[in-house]
Amino acid sequence: MTYSIHLIKLFTSREDHLFKLNEAERLKNVWNLLFFLLGLTILTYVWTAWLGLGTDAISANMSDLNRVEYEMRKAWFLIGRAGFAILLFLFTLFISSFFFWLFNNVSYKKLFILQMNVLLIMLIERITWIPLMVYAGVDWYVSPFSFGVIASYFTSIDWVIYLCGAISIFQLFIIWYQVKCISWLSKTKIGWIWVGVVFWHMLLWAGTAALSKFDLYLLYLLR
Repeated sequence: MTYSIHLIKLFTSREDHLFKLNEAERLKNVWNLLFFLLGLTILTYVWTAWLGLGTDAISANMSDLNRVEYEMRKAWFLIGRAGFAILLFLFTLFISSFFFWLFNNVSYKKLFILQMNVLLIMLIERITWIPLMVYAGVDWYVSPFSFGVIASYFTSIDWVIYLCGAISIFQLFIIWYQVKCISWLSKTKIGWIWVGVVFWHMLLWAGTAALSKFDLYLLYLLR
């Protein structure tokens, strides 16, 4: 059986398309979707950088720079964001799929397809950050869709706020979606699937918080 991948239908008609995916011997439309998601990921991060989001590091000493130096820093920042987008794309699709493949008797290719939808949700979340930061001045870690805004009322520890900010409604939906899909495709007990998925996301949230806390220090060291 040949299955032509439809990312949207894996949301709207999940069980029907998971059945087709599970029975499929060949997959179509993989490369088209890969290039589409890669382009969308790079475009999203370059767009946010072009709007000036996350440019604190290059704007901090703007008064000490001439026009050419500032534009050069901005250009390198855009290149850096594009590079980060490619790393996010590769990590989400390949590394996360590999982690779930290690602990579930599911084909790596099928987990790879599920991660395409996960990446799509992540990009939608990042697009919601744009109007919040541009028009309301709200940074990603205190987005109304995350728990960072609640954490900021109880603590002033940056890492804790970043950690809670990484946990959002979108992230919780991703966890639910991954558990539902993997439990459909795998014979692994659903309790263990929950443990594996939540544990993986806890590692990702902790890593995101650490990168957010130390990114400026790393940039200053690299200058």
